[in-house]
Amino acid sequence: MKRQNVRTLALIICTFTYLLVGAAVFDALESKKETTQRKKLGDKKMDLMDKYNLTLENFHELENVVLQLKPHKAGLQWKFAGSFYFAITVITTIVT
Repeated sequence: MKRQNVRTLALIICTFTYLLVGAAVFDALESKKETTQRKKLGDKKMDLMDKYNLTLENFHELENVVLQLKPHKAGLQWKFAGSFYFAITVITTIVT
């Protein structure tokens, strides 16, 4: 294998290793906090349903109206895949 090909392959391997480590770090730092916040939100939902005597169907209808009023992102962001995507975004922003 040519010397240039070895250097290119080494650079690619280092870059992917960097991305995987970065994604793992963000996953470790952020996923627990996000899970805790999600549980608190679920508890608040149950409290509101009890307080205002809402059925699950009524609550979902109210939730849909509120969500249409404010843009939002769906799903958990700080899972490994989201962390990997963020790491890629960071590295491409730095390189560009």
